[in-house]
Amino acid sequence: MNMRELLLKALELDEINLAIVNEIKGNPSKITFYSNKGDVLLVLLISISMDNNEKLNIAPSQLKIVSSFDKLNVLSDIFDMELVDRAEDNFIIISQHENLIAKINFVNKFGEKLNFQINVKKILEAPHD
Repeated sequence: MNMRELLLKALELDEINLAIVNEIKGNPSKITFYSNKGDVLLVLLISISMDNNEKLNIAPSQLKIVSSFDKLNVLSDIFDMELVDRAEDNFIIISQHENLIAKINFVNKFGEKLNFQINVKKILEAPHD
């Protein structure tokens, strides 16, 4: 699909935003978030750490975001998820990390932190306040 077709599909599915994941040699390398009008909302250079055998057990409709990294709090608007100070299950943790800009981890419905992690290497484009 081209970008226009993707945006039309997002509108058809009542999605407010769209994420495009680019890869290099089969590995995720960049995520670009778009509004359903095609405006770029956020661009992240990333890498992924994960255990291929792990089951996610995540309920997407119940996900919340817990963040200690203000520059990525915009993800709560992009994903249309509640930004909270703390949660016990089904949440995304966004935190600063010494060797990265930030890391994004997931906690499943059993309160277990998953081995799936998005490593944010650089923020290329972000909303301006």
